[in-house]
Amino acid sequence: MEKLQILRSSPNYDELVELYKKEKNSKLKERYHALFLMYELKNCTKVAELLKRSRRTIQLWVTAFNGGGINALIPNTPPGRPSRLSKSQIEELKADILTHPRNLGYEFSNWEGKSVSYHIKKKFGVELKVRQCQNLLHKMGLTLQRPKYKFPKADPEKQKEFVKEFKKSSIRLEMTT
Repeated sequence: MEKLQILRSSPNYDELVELYKKEKNSKLKERYHALFLMYELKNCTKVAELLKRSRRTIQLWVTAFNGGGINALIPNTPPGRPSRLSKSQIEELKADILTHPRNLGYEFSNWEGKSVSYHIKKKFGVELKVRQCQNLLHKMGLTLQRPKYKFPKADPEKQKEFVKEFKKSSIRLEMTT
């Protein structure tokens, strides 16, 4: 049986080390690490022992790299459960959320998880839990914004005077205790 070794010349050892240092994805980083160790040690068993992986895993990574280059090492993400809303529905939902709820005929003023869940059920006939709607809002890049309450009849001068008097009385209380 032929000894497994790295056949590609690009990227070389130094480039692999740089890729390893810069990589944020831990799975891909581990694969780069295995490759540059293969350059050094030239033995799958020793690399597997160092990385606490099976010899077969290291062989698969080296074979993938030899066959398809650095892009062949990128791990496939598992598909997961498909979204209950299509991409077009999500875009339509985002457009709705960017408009004020009262313009769509609702009694509430803020889009939050509960109100988004209600809107999705009413518009698309799909039932999503509140937390899932909050996650969906986050994926769309939206955050919960609550208005600051303003009191139109309030007098700013009287408010400042009240705060001043309140501080004085609280200082007096601290001195007596």
